[in-house]
Amino acid sequence: MPKLPKHLPFWWWNWWQREEPPAPAPPAPSPSSPQLFRWSHQDRNLASAGAAALETAKQGSWMKLDKKQRTRQLRAFVVMSLRIAPLSWRPTPLGQLGPHLYSTPERNAAGSAIARTLLLLAPGNLRPGSDIITEEGEPAIGTLETGVVHILTVLLVGAVAIAAAYLGSLAAQAIDAVNFDDEVTKRLLAAQARAMEILSIHVERERIAGRELPFDETENSMLRALEDVQRQMATLRRRPLPSPFHGATEFVRATTNFLPMAIIVFAAFVFLNKQPERRS
Repeated sequence: MPKLPKHLPFWWWNWWQREEPPAPAPPAPSPSSPQLFRWSHQDRNLASAGAAALETAKQGSWMKLDKKQRTRQLRAFVVMSLRIAPLSWRPTPLGQLGPHLYSTPERNAAGSAIARTLLLLAPGNLRPGSDIITEEGEPAIGTLETGVVHILTVLLVGAVAIAAAYLGSLAAQAIDAVNFDDEVTKRLLAAQARAMEILSIHVERERIAGRELPFDETENSMLRALEDVQRQMATLRRRPLPSPFHGATEFVRATTNFLPMAIIVFAAFVFLNKQPERRS
């Protein structure tokens, strides 16, 4: 696996690699509550797997990998998507997204765009039937040895988390459930990789500044491009653009909310310019 690119401050990779014990398992549900399912994934070098996955996605070279490598990189890519979607340098529970995480519609739309890709890659109407445990590129297993490698746990309590678990549970024999040879799929994964890169850099700048910063035009352009590909894939599948979590916002809609105000300002500008003409 390639080394972590030094020019990209992927802060979450450093967070993953800290020598910390795995998070404790969530409490078992009471007999009267629904079953609580989890996806647990472990990788001895998730940083390298993630770096390789981003490069593979940008180049569209998934089919050049053997199935085991493709499985491992897809799982890393999925976990990275869950980690960047909250747009925060502070650790948050993987897969538990909602509007409470975002201070503006624009940030909500950016996080929604990152999460939405996972829904588009997975089939609809998924329902977990049991806990899912994966390790690197190996087939899913039913036991887990704690304390050996860092473990990431996703609670399957939302559409994005369930889609992520489905993608993560694809064993080497079944990885072709995602059509990596399809041009739209390749463009979607490439756009997702570029958006995650620029958002990771943006969040690192926010961490250094100690406050949220507005997206610049380059960042907005990449996010719009990601959503454009998502719309194209949804159209080809004859389905509406999926909502990754309750309260998710579309990026284009979020950035056009200021149109009424712009019209008012423009009208006021025209009105004020005509006032001197009337007086004369």
